[in-house]
Amino acid sequence: MTNRELLSFEDFRRARLNDSGFMVITDSARPPIVHRLNGKCVSAENFRTKVVVEQRASGTYYLVDTVSSGVKELGASVCKVCKPLKADKEPWKS
Repeated sequence: MTNRELLSFEDFRRARLNDSGFMVITDSARPPIVHRLNGKCVSAENFRTKVVVEQRASGTYYLVDTVSSGVKELGASVCKVCKPLKADKEPWKS
């Protein structure tokens, strides 16, 4: 399996600092979506609310190796805002 659930804020922080892989966010209001790990759609405040405060009642976060593993294993769609399939033109600016 190429995904793991992020259960604590420390897991979330380490994943974003490592900057390797993609984030799948499941939500009670919509289907799972694959995001860039450090994309503008992934916020520490939302993670804290959904996972830490509400104890995963309204959503879960997964770290996946590839976009395709998030789609195949978690049934996620690809984010239309942060576009994880599109390569960065100037990655040093992010």
